Amino acid sequence: MRARMLAVALILLGVVVPAAAAEPAAPGGGTATGARRASPSWGAIASGTGGYGYAFNHRTQAAAELAARAQCERPPNAGKGAAPVAPSACEVRSAFDRACGALVTGNFGEWGTAVAATKEAAGRAAIAECNSHLPTEPCRLVIGVCSPG
Repeated sequence: MRARMLAVALILLGVVVPAAAAEPAAPGGGTATGARRASPSWGAIASGTGGYGYAFNHRTQAAAELAARAQCERPPNAGKGAAPVAPSACEVRSAFDRACGALVTGNFGEWGTAVAATKEAAGRAAIAECNSHLPTEPCRLVIGVCSPG
């Protein structure tokens, strides 16, 4: 109660107080109201000549992008003497935090990516983007992945 009164007084004086500072800490952490900001959950999709990779549930965007690129660069027949894809050939096409992403390709090298609340919505948006490059050939979903939130 005392912390809340102090926070109100500071606000009246024009001092900005973060929400967490205005509420007393609850046992075990967090705030007394139980409000807690969701932890980041990053995902990413990378693609390149001959391959693609995806990652989800990473704490940072950089970690998700690195994991997606690494999977993209891994040869399809790893351990069977296949040469890896050139690192410069794999690029991160989308990254997302607590959302879903999709990668689609067409018959002539066109591609599309999108981020949305669901895999289905991301897939539809990515297909629309891909088809806009060459509308006579339908693009197809390669991967849809969600990073939980």
